[in-house]
Amino acid sequence: MKAFSRIFKNSRKDALRSQECESERTNTVNKSENNSGCTREHSSPDPVSGTPIDSAELADIIAKHGHAPATAWLERERYHVWRPSSPQSSAGSFLPIQGYLCADGWVFAWGSPIVPEKKEDEIRRVAIAFVEWVQSHHLRPVYCCVDAELEDILGNMGWSTVHCINEDVIDAEHVLELTSEDDKGGHGPMVKDLKKNLRRAARAKIEVVRINREEWTQELREEVEAGIEEWKKNRKGLQLAATSFDPWLDFENRLYWVAKKGEKLVGILILTPAGDSYVIKNCVSFPDAPKGTSERLIHDGLQDLDNKREQGGSMSVTFNISAAGDLEPTRNISGWKFTWLSQTYRNVSKGANLLQRSDFRRKFDASKEPMFVCYLTEDGFGWDGIETLLRLLRR
Repeated sequence: MKAFSRIFKNSRKDALRSQECESERTNTVNKSENNSGCTREHSSPDPVSGTPIDSAELADIIAKHGHAPATAWLERERYHVWRPSSPQSSAGSFLPIQGYLCADGWVFAWGSPIVPEKKEDEIRRVAIAFVEWVQSHHLRPVYCCVDAELEDILGNMGWSTVHCINEDVIDAEHVLELTSEDDKGGHGPMVKDLKKNLRRAARAKIEVVRINREEWTQELREEVEAGIEEWKKNRKGLQLAATSFDPWLDFENRLYWVAKKGEKLVGILILTPAGDSYVIKNCVSFPDAPKGTSERLIHDGLQDLDNKREQGGSMSVTFNISAAGDLEPTRNISGWKFTWLSQTYRNVSKGANLLQRSDFRRKFDASKEPMFVCYLTEDGFGWDGIETLLRLLRR
């Protein structure tokens, strides 16, 4: 636990400095050396594939073909993007993409690769190509937040795999049925708490309004930004997150709702498309918001998506990832190595209150789809790797 505490005594400047690494990014121009000897590159074509990808193209691919963890890759100051030098199959409208974090000799692939055709053979080829590229630079690969399909592929290749992450998926139609006036109850304390907070928001006369892209005025943007800054100031404890809170990132693809009490904004909900789902990127009640504001925002956003579904659109919604209660071994790990890793996970989870987010999501009766961390068995995933990852995620 002392080692865990040591991480968070470092300054934010040190944490950001540790993110500089050797990477052949798709946006590259200038190179600079960091203390670890890694090289970070900035802005234009990927020297591996010779194929540039700008942020707009990346956003479009994630929106059409991606998954929840991939939405983090749009933060180009934190995440790097790798593409193979040639297509991994004869079909496909784009080169496969893998987003990752990198520091101090470690490469953390964040989520499964996005491939044109979601076939096992293609996913395997892309994963192998990425790992070979990482190792060619004398770096150690770890896959984080990957789905069961990639976990199965890597596990069968002899990788150690553990389950400590879930993706919290909402059945929007089910949530609306649970909260309807016709519902007869009997759904447990979490759903009861959701209904109670929705009633609180109604009594406080909270109004939720969808804001289309063309309706965003400079004044409205500034009010949102001020509310977010106040929310950040009021957060307590250690903050670990895969993304920061930039409300205007990928503006062209995102959907926005604001909560108002009278003429004052008291919260915001932001959704973004990823493949056949919508991802709840942010849902925030500003510090002076009445209780139930976040629940009201999500409920009304789901109602709008349900209306869209009736017109032929999608209504699959995910909260993105959250920490599982315990770390569970899945493949090629046992004994003292797992015992140590499990205890480390419990310390980190408790120290950073990682389960708090999952508790809120339970109100919406979200199903938990397991996700996995996978690493090379011979390399291991010791304290230096865990410490590096935590520094990268520290906000």
